[in-house]
Amino acid sequence: MINVQKIKPTRTCAKSYSDYRSFRGYLKGDFNNRCGYCDDPDLHCGQEISYHIDHFKPKSKFPKLETNYDNLVYSCPYCNRAKSDKWKEKNGFIDPCSREYDENLQRNDKGEIQSTTERGKYIVQNLQLYLRRHKLIWALAILGKKKLQLDESLDAMPTNDPNELKILRKFKEIQEKIDAYTAGGLGE
Repeated sequence: MINVQKIKPTRTCAKSYSDYRSFRGYLKGDFNNRCGYCDDPDLHCGQEISYHIDHFKPKSKFPKLETNYDNLVYSCPYCNRAKSDKWKEKNGFIDPCSREYDENLQRNDKGEIQSTTERGKYIVQNLQLYLRRHKLIWALAILGKKKLQLDESLDAMPTNDPNELKILRKFKEIQEKIDAYTAGGLGE
């Protein structure tokens, strides 16, 4: 099991604005171009224009926090809509910038986001982190990384190189990983 987030988001903006939407660029950077909750990159969801700004503590219940940067989360539309204005004061959502987030949620070797605690179970259910889309996007990122490795290997190989067999074996290994992902239901 690994942390859900590849890189832990941190809020760094010290500016203040009267409209929370003005923070979009800062949030995008602070959240590593990824949803704070599921870690899906904005690349797979229409990029920045489709990503939402979630109010961790809902503005409907905490209007004074509407423009507080520490209450904002760069969020994919799926997590933001699932969370909506749900709020539970005790044992509810955990700020994704908190280390506590990693203590309650993990990702298995298939890319599925799973709870490690009862509180994590609440988060998985209410954010719908069990959806197949999160597993697929995780697999896409791994396949993209493998493709880059293959491209680098092929670009570094001189023509008629005796190492061609090694490169072909590496390609076969990558193809086997692709096959394993698709056999696991990702290619349906």
